[in-house]
Amino acid sequence: MTDDRPLKGKVALVAGASSGIGASIARSLAQAGASVALVARRGEQLAAVEQDVAGHEVPAVTLVADLAADGAPKDTVAAAERALGPIDIMVNNAALARTGPIHDTHPRHWRQAFHLNLDVPFLLARAVLPGMRERGHGWIVNISSEGSLLQADWSAPYSITKRALNALTGQIDLENRHLGVRAIAVLPGWVRTDLAQDPETLGVEVRDLLDPADIADVVLWAVTRPPAVSIGPLIPVRPVSRNAQTLVNWEQYLRTLRHYDASGGHMVDVPGIPE
Repeated sequence: MTDDRPLKGKVALVAGASSGIGASIARSLAQAGASVALVARRGEQLAAVEQDVAGHEVPAVTLVADLAADGAPKDTVAAAERALGPIDIMVNNAALARTGPIHDTHPRHWRQAFHLNLDVPFLLARAVLPGMRERGHGWIVNISSEGSLLQADWSAPYSITKRALNALTGQIDLENRHLGVRAIAVLPGWVRTDLAQDPETLGVEVRDLLDPADIADVVLWAVTRPPAVSIGPLIPVRPVSRNAQTLVNWEQYLRTLRHYDASGGHMVDVPGIPE
């Protein structure tokens, strides 16, 4: 390990790597020397990220997969390990965001949100944990949301599933840190991504928002801590500006949407989705 390549020889899997926070994390880990498996549904976007990762002269593999499909998390981990070797760092950034009041949330949408936001992280962790425990080291990093800490109107089921993800992360960390395997959940506030609301519509300067690279920096810092250092398991990352605080803007924003899909980092407004 060197100071400029602290992750040389490590293997990372980044789920939801096609854009935004996931893509930025993949680039950051590659720059630090890690081999990277890039996972998402959108092949063209993944290919562009793979070019960036390969530019850091590290092995990389692109795995186009819908992690919500039966068996996909286990199969994806197996494919990544066949290509690159045992996974040392598993980053889960894939998510499905559904918003609306409880009385107007369709059970199918509730189940979809819980499946991708909670079941999939559980299944990914379950696939990598035995090997990490046997080797005596590893990191599981879940990208949650500052919204998981808030009780906001119209935020279900997104905020509820992210709150559950925080609990899952803490449980994984508790059960495994004595073996050298650690888990953290990074809770970003307002970040400039395709998913985020347009700050100008809410009277906020773009420069006041976080950048995906800010979240990637936090993840890189976390996974390069010495083995004796315990952090997290929850790490909120917020903008400094009061105008860009999640609590200030979230309810106003959520009331403008009926549904949106954040899987792979891209927002799609689908108010006419069939029930």
